[in-house]
Amino acid sequence: MTTPKYIIILLLIIPLHGTAQTVRIPAEWEKQEKVWLSWFGQERRDSTSCRVIEARQPHVPLSINVESDSMKMAAIQYMSGYNIDVSKLDFVKDAYADFYIRDYVFFVKDAAEKLQIVCFDYSSYGMYPDLLGPMTEEEGRFGKWDERLAEKMRVPAVTSDYVFEGGGIESNGKGTFLVIKEMALQRNPKKTIPEIEAELKRTLGARKIIWLANGLIEDRLFPNFGPFYKNYFGGGANMHVDELCRFVDETTVVLPYISAADKAKSPVDSINHPMLETNYEILKNATTADGKKIKIIRIPMPEIEQLKYAMVIEQSDIKRFRDFGFNAGDTIYRLLAASYCNYFISNNVVLLQKYWKPGMPETQKQKDEEVRKIFAQLFPDRQIIQIHSRTVNRGGGGLHCMTHEVPVSKK
Repeated sequence: MTTPKYIIILLLIIPLHGTAQTVRIPAEWEKQEKVWLSWFGQERRDSTSCRVIEARQPHVPLSINVESDSMKMAAIQYMSGYNIDVSKLDFVKDAYADFYIRDYVFFVKDAAEKLQIVCFDYSSYGMYPDLLGPMTEEEGRFGKWDERLAEKMRVPAVTSDYVFEGGGIESNGKGTFLVIKEMALQRNPKKTIPEIEAELKRTLGARKIIWLANGLIEDRLFPNFGPFYKNYFGGGANMHVDELCRFVDETTVVLPYISAADKAKSPVDSINHPMLETNYEILKNATTADGKKIKIIRIPMPEIEQLKYAMVIEQSDIKRFRDFGFNAGDTIYRLLAASYCNYFISNNVVLLQKYWKPGMPETQKQKDEEVRKIFAQLFPDRQIIQIHSRTVNRGGGGLHCMTHEVPVSKK
C-alpha cells in the first residue's frame, strides 16, 4: 500500500518540538543539589573564586576541583582570608579539570527525573584542529572530565561525537534552546543544521532551537588568533550564548543593548550593535517549544573601552604579530569577555557581574546599578549578589562559566 502524499508532506513539516521529550536540561533556576568549581591557583582569579564560594556556601554544598594535594592546602590557606568554612567544602583531586567548569559537562534528567551526563566531543572551543592542529593526548584529558564525573557520581553517561560546550547552549528547562548558529557549525563543520538539531534532540531533549547569530565580536576567535579590528584582539570562548542572551524564566530572556553614545565612542560597540539588533529581531519573532512568545528584557553592555587592557609588543613576540602588520613597540588591545549576561542563578541567589571601580566613569557605575535593579525585579525571591569579575573575564569566561550546578534529581 502506498503512503498518501499528504501524509508524507505532514511528516516532513512536523517541527522539532512536535515529538515527545524523553530527557531535558533542567533550568538553572530549579533546585540544585550542589555546585562545582575548579581552583585556579593564582591571585588574579582566586579572589573571585572566594567571593563566589562566600556567596554560595550558605545555600548549597560545594565541590572544588584541585590539581594536587599541595594546591588543596594552598587553597585552604588562601581562603582563610575570607568568610569560608573550608571544613564544609568537598575538595576533589583532578589534574585535568578546567577552571571554566561549565563547558565540560551537561546534566540532563530522564522522564523519571533521574540524572544522566551527556559527554560531547571536545575541541577546546573550536581551536583543535582549526587553529592549533592535532590535539595532544594531555589536552584531550580535559575534555574527559564529564566521563570521569559520570563514573564518580555513578550516573549513566550518554556519548556523542558532536562538539558542544556548556556555555554554548542555553535552555529554559522545557526543551527550548538558544544557540548561536555559527558556533554550532564551527564546532561541527561536517554537519548540517538539521543533523545538529537531531543530535541535540537525542542527547539533550531539544524540542525547539532558536538559532541566534554570530555573538559578541570580542567572543569570537579569528584565523591565527588575529585581531577583529585594527589593533583590537578578542579571546573569549568563541561564540558562546551565555555571553549574549540568557533565559530568566520559561519565556523571558535578557539581551544587551548598545546606546547611540556607546556606539559612537567604541569601535567594539559599533561592531556589536547591528548583531544585537539582528538577534533582537530573531527573538521578537520566536516562540518557545510550547508556542509561547518570547519576552525580551534589554540590558546594557559594560563600558568595554574602559575594560580593555593594553599590551606593548616586545621584540621576542614580534613573530606572533608580524603577519598582522605590527612591529615591536606597537600597542595592541586585549578585550575581556565582559557581559552582564554571564550571571549564575543558584539556590536563593543570583550572582551578577559588576565592573565599576574608583577612577572609572560614572556611566559604568550607573550600568552596574541599572542591571542590579533589573535583576532584582526579575528575581524578587532571590538575593542579587554582584561580584567583580574582570580578572575572570580576562581569561575568556565569567561567573557562569566558572560554576556548574548539579540539579536535584531522583536517585
